[in-house]
Amino acid sequence: MAGMTVQDDARLKPVYSIEEAAGYLRIPINTLRTWAVGRPRNTSDASSAPYEPVLKFVDRDLHRLSFYDLVEAHILRAAIDRKIPLQRLKRGLAYLRKQHPDNPRPLLTYDFLTEGRNLLVGGMLGPKRKDREALLSASQDGQLVMTPVIEGRLQLVKRFDEYLRLVGRDKSRMPDTLFPKDGRHIVSITSGVVSGRPVIEGTRIPTAVVAQRFNAGEKLTEIAKDYKLSKDKIEAAIKYEAAA
Repeated sequence: MAGMTVQDDARLKPVYSIEEAAGYLRIPINTLRTWAVGRPRNTSDASSAPYEPVLKFVDRDLHRLSFYDLVEAHILRAAIDRKIPLQRLKRGLAYLRKQHPDNPRPLLTYDFLTEGRNLLVGGMLGPKRKDREALLSASQDGQLVMTPVIEGRLQLVKRFDEYLRLVGRDKSRMPDTLFPKDGRHIVSITSGVVSGRPVIEGTRIPTAVVAQRFNAGEKLTEIAKDYKLSKDKIEAAIKYEAAA
Protein backbone atom coordinates (compact mmCIF):
# COMPACT_ATOMS: atom_id res chain seq x y z
CA MET A 1 0.00 0.00 0.00
CA ALA A 2 3.05 2.28 0.21
CA GLY A 3 2.59 5.28 -2.05
CA MET A 4 -0.95 4.29 -3.04
CA THR A 5 -3.32 7.17 -3.68
CA VAL A 6 -7.09 7.47 -3.66
CA GLN A 7 -6.98 7.73 -7.44
CA ASP A 8 -5.21 4.36 -7.62
CA ASP A 9 -7.63 2.43 -5.42
CA ALA A 10 -11.34 3.10 -4.98
CA ARG A 11 -11.22 1.26 -1.66
CA LEU A 12 -9.43 4.27 -0.19
CA LYS A 13 -12.15 6.77 -1.08
CA PRO A 14 -14.23 8.13 1.85
CA VAL A 15 -17.73 7.07 0.80
CA TYR A 16 -19.50 5.88 3.96
CA SER A 17 -20.94 8.19 6.60
CA ILE A 18 -20.35 7.07 10.18
CA GLU A 19 -24.09 6.45 10.63
CA GLU A 20 -24.26 4.37 7.45
CA ALA A 21 -21.16 2.32 8.31
CA ALA A 22 -22.42 1.71 11.84
CA GLY A 23 -25.66 0.31 10.42
CA TYR A 24 -23.85 -2.02 8.03
CA LEU A 25 -21.54 -3.33 10.78
CA ARG A 26 -24.08 -3.34 13.64
CA ILE A 27 -21.84 -1.11 15.75
CA PRO A 28 -23.40 1.64 17.91
CA ILE A 29 -23.04 4.97 16.11
CA ASN A 30 -21.35 6.71 19.05
CA THR A 31 -18.86 3.86 19.40
CA LEU A 32 -17.90 3.95 15.73
CA ARG A 33 -17.69 7.74 15.80
CA THR A 34 -15.23 7.54 18.70
CA TRP A 35 -13.15 4.89 16.91
CA ALA A 36 -13.19 6.92 13.71
CA VAL A 37 -12.65 10.54 14.76
CA GLY A 38 -11.84 10.38 18.47
CA ARG A 39 -13.31 12.45 21.22
CA PRO A 40 -12.23 15.83 22.63
CA ARG A 41 -10.93 16.29 26.14
CA ASN A 42 -13.55 16.46 28.86
CA THR A 43 -13.49 20.16 29.71
CA SER A 44 -14.99 19.52 33.16
CA ASP A 45 -12.02 17.28 34.06
CA ALA A 46 -8.67 19.08 33.80
CA SER A 47 -6.77 15.80 34.04
CA SER A 48 -8.54 14.14 31.11
CA ALA A 49 -6.87 13.78 27.72
CA PRO A 50 -8.40 13.70 24.23
CA TYR A 51 -9.45 10.24 23.05
CA GLU A 52 -7.37 9.45 20.01
CA PRO A 53 -9.14 7.57 17.17
CA VAL A 54 -8.33 3.90 16.67
CA LEU A 55 -8.98 4.01 12.91
CA LYS A 56 -6.14 6.19 11.70
CA PHE A 57 -7.16 6.96 8.12
CA VAL A 58 -10.77 8.09 8.38
CA ASP A 59 -11.41 11.43 6.66
CA ARG A 60 -11.67 13.73 9.71
CA ASP A 61 -13.06 16.64 7.72
CA LEU A 62 -15.90 14.74 6.07
CA HIS A 63 -16.37 12.21 8.90
CA ARG A 64 -16.57 9.51 6.26
CA LEU A 65 -15.01 6.05 6.03
CA SER A 66 -13.43 4.31 3.07
CA PHE A 67 -14.02 0.64 2.30
CA TYR A 68 -10.73 -0.19 4.03
CA ASP A 69 -11.86 1.78 7.10
CA LEU A 70 -15.11 -0.18 7.05
CA VAL A 71 -13.21 -3.48 7.07
CA GLU A 72 -10.89 -2.29 9.84
CA ALA A 73 -13.88 -1.35 11.98
CA HIS A 74 -15.37 -4.79 11.34
CA ILE A 75 -12.16 -6.53 12.48
CA LEU A 76 -11.84 -4.22 15.48
CA ARG A 77 -15.36 -5.16 16.52
CA ALA A 78 -14.47 -8.85 16.10
CA ALA A 79 -11.44 -8.39 18.38
CA ILE A 80 -13.59 -6.73 21.05
CA ASP A 81 -16.10 -9.57 20.71
CA ARG A 82 -13.15 -11.83 21.66
CA LYS A 83 -12.86 -9.83 24.91
CA ILE A 84 -9.63 -7.97 24.07
CA PRO A 85 -9.74 -4.64 25.97
CA LEU A 86 -9.72 -1.66 23.61
CA GLN A 87 -6.64 -0.12 25.24
CA ARG A 88 -4.68 -3.32 24.60
CA LEU A 89 -5.86 -3.32 20.99
CA LYS A 90 -4.71 0.27 20.53
CA ARG A 91 -1.36 -0.53 22.14
CA GLY A 92 -0.89 -3.58 19.91
CA LEU A 93 -1.74 -1.73 16.72
CA ALA A 94 0.59 1.15 17.68
CA TYR A 95 3.41 -1.36 18.24
CA LEU A 96 2.88 -3.01 14.84
CA ARG A 97 2.75 0.33 13.03
CA LYS A 98 5.97 1.41 14.74
CA GLN A 99 7.78 -1.85 13.96
CA HIS A 100 6.52 -1.99 10.37
CA PRO A 101 5.92 1.58 9.17
CA ASP A 102 5.52 0.30 5.60
CA ASN A 103 2.37 -1.51 6.73
CA PRO A 104 0.13 1.23 8.17
CA ARG A 105 -3.01 -0.95 8.26
CA PRO A 106 -2.06 -4.02 10.31
CA LEU A 107 -5.72 -4.91 10.88
CA LEU A 108 -6.02 -5.73 7.18
CA THR A 109 -2.86 -7.74 6.73
CA TYR A 110 -2.26 -9.96 9.75
CA ASP A 111 -4.16 -12.95 11.09
CA PHE A 112 -4.58 -12.15 14.77
CA LEU A 113 -5.19 -14.47 17.67
CA THR A 114 -5.98 -13.84 21.30
CA GLU A 115 -6.01 -15.69 24.57
CA GLY A 116 -8.82 -13.37 25.65
CA ARG A 117 -6.63 -10.49 26.77
CA ASN A 118 -3.92 -9.53 24.26
CA LEU A 119 -3.54 -9.09 20.52
CA LEU A 120 -1.27 -11.90 19.34
CA VAL A 121 0.39 -12.22 15.93
CA GLY A 122 2.61 -14.83 14.30
CA GLY A 123 5.16 -14.79 11.50
CA MET A 124 7.07 -11.81 12.84
CA LEU A 125 10.43 -13.36 13.70
CA GLY A 126 11.68 -14.68 10.37
CA PRO A 127 11.17 -17.15 7.50
CA LYS A 128 12.06 -20.35 9.36
CA ARG A 129 9.13 -22.54 10.35
CA LYS A 130 9.72 -22.24 14.09
CA ASP A 131 9.94 -18.46 13.71
CA ARG A 132 6.76 -18.29 11.62
CA GLU A 133 4.88 -20.32 14.22
CA ALA A 134 6.09 -18.26 17.19
CA LEU A 135 3.54 -15.83 18.59
CA LEU A 136 4.29 -12.32 19.79
CA SER A 137 2.00 -10.22 21.95
CA ALA A 138 1.66 -6.93 20.08
CA SER A 139 -0.23 -5.58 23.11
CA GLN A 140 2.90 -6.15 25.22
CA ASP A 141 5.45 -4.52 22.89
CA GLY A 142 6.32 -7.73 21.06
CA GLN A 143 6.81 -10.00 24.05
CA LEU A 144 7.27 -13.65 23.03
CA VAL A 145 4.28 -15.76 24.02
CA MET A 146 4.69 -19.15 25.71
CA THR A 147 2.29 -20.83 23.29
CA PRO A 148 2.00 -24.24 25.07
CA VAL A 149 0.80 -22.47 28.22
CA ILE A 150 -2.13 -20.73 26.50
CA GLU A 151 -2.80 -23.08 23.56
CA GLY A 152 -6.15 -24.21 24.89
CA ARG A 153 -7.38 -20.63 25.13
CA LEU A 154 -6.27 -19.35 21.72
CA GLN A 155 -8.92 -17.97 19.38
CA LEU A 156 -8.68 -16.44 15.94
CA VAL A 157 -9.86 -12.86 15.95
CA LYS A 158 -11.16 -13.26 12.40
CA ARG A 159 -10.66 -15.42 9.34
CA PHE A 160 -10.25 -14.02 5.88
CA ASP A 161 -12.21 -16.86 4.32
CA GLU A 162 -15.10 -16.32 6.74
CA TYR A 163 -15.66 -12.58 6.58
CA LEU A 164 -13.41 -11.19 3.82
CA ARG A 165 -12.53 -11.99 0.24
CA LEU A 166 -9.11 -11.04 -1.08
CA VAL A 167 -8.50 -9.35 -4.40
CA GLY A 168 -8.09 -12.19 -6.88
CA ARG A 169 -7.05 -14.35 -3.93
CA ASP A 170 -3.50 -13.11 -4.47
CA LYS A 171 -0.79 -12.62 -1.89
CA SER A 172 -1.51 -8.96 -1.24
CA ARG A 173 -4.08 -9.94 1.43
CA MET A 174 -5.93 -6.72 0.81
CA PRO A 175 -9.70 -7.37 0.81
CA ASP A 176 -12.21 -6.13 -1.73
CA THR A 177 -15.32 -7.76 -0.24
CA LEU A 178 -16.75 -7.80 3.27
CA PHE A 179 -19.40 -10.27 4.41
CA PRO A 180 -21.26 -8.62 7.31
CA LYS A 181 -21.44 -10.73 10.43
CA ASP A 182 -25.20 -11.25 10.32
CA GLY A 183 -25.56 -11.51 6.55
CA ARG A 184 -25.31 -15.33 6.54
CA HIS A 185 -22.57 -15.05 3.88
CA ILE A 186 -25.36 -14.12 1.47
CA VAL A 187 -25.07 -10.36 1.92
CA SER A 188 -21.79 -8.78 0.82
CA ILE A 189 -20.27 -5.32 0.52
CA THR A 190 -17.80 -5.01 -2.35
CA SER A 191 -15.87 -1.90 -3.25
CA GLY A 192 -17.11 -0.60 -6.61
CA VAL A 193 -20.27 -2.74 -6.70
CA VAL A 194 -23.42 -0.59 -6.34
CA SER A 195 -21.24 2.14 -4.80
CA GLY A 196 -20.10 -0.25 -2.09
CA ARG A 197 -23.55 -0.81 -0.60
CA PRO A 198 -24.83 -4.19 0.68
CA VAL A 199 -26.02 -6.52 -2.08
CA ILE A 200 -26.97 -10.15 -2.43
CA GLU A 201 -23.62 -11.84 -3.04
CA GLY A 202 -22.86 -12.51 -6.70
CA THR A 203 -25.42 -9.96 -7.90
CA ARG A 204 -25.89 -6.20 -8.10
CA ILE A 205 -29.19 -6.38 -6.22
CA PRO A 206 -29.14 -4.06 -3.19
CA THR A 207 -30.53 -5.58 -0.02
CA ALA A 208 -32.27 -2.25 0.69
CA VAL A 209 -34.28 -2.54 -2.54
CA VAL A 210 -35.32 -6.11 -1.73
CA ALA A 211 -36.44 -5.05 1.75
CA GLN A 212 -38.38 -2.09 0.34
CA ARG A 213 -40.30 -4.33 -2.02
CA PHE A 214 -41.13 -6.78 0.77
CA ASN A 215 -42.19 -3.99 3.14
CA ALA A 216 -44.40 -2.61 0.38
CA GLY A 217 -46.39 -5.85 0.44
CA GLU A 218 -44.76 -8.08 -2.21
CA LYS A 219 -44.42 -11.75 -1.31
CA LEU A 220 -41.06 -13.49 -0.87
CA THR A 221 -41.84 -15.91 -3.67
CA GLU A 222 -42.70 -13.08 -6.07
CA ILE A 223 -39.48 -11.20 -5.36
CA ALA A 224 -37.41 -14.38 -5.64
CA LYS A 225 -39.00 -15.24 -8.99
CA ASP A 226 -38.46 -11.72 -10.29
CA TYR A 227 -34.75 -11.77 -9.45
CA LYS A 228 -34.31 -15.48 -10.32
CA LEU A 229 -32.89 -16.16 -6.88
CA SER A 230 -33.74 -18.61 -4.15
CA LYS A 231 -36.27 -17.70 -1.51
CA ASP A 232 -33.57 -18.19 1.16
CA LYS A 233 -31.39 -15.46 -0.34
CA ILE A 234 -34.27 -13.02 -0.54
CA GLU A 235 -35.22 -13.79 3.05
CA ALA A 236 -31.61 -13.31 4.24
CA ALA A 237 -31.45 -9.90 2.54
CA ILE A 238 -34.70 -8.83 4.22
CA LYS A 239 -33.53 -10.02 7.65
CA TYR A 240 -30.22 -8.20 7.24
CA GLU A 241 -31.98 -4.93 6.48
CA ALA A 242 -34.53 -5.44 9.25
CA ALA A 243 -31.72 -5.75 11.82
CA ALA A 244 -30.22 -2.37 10.89
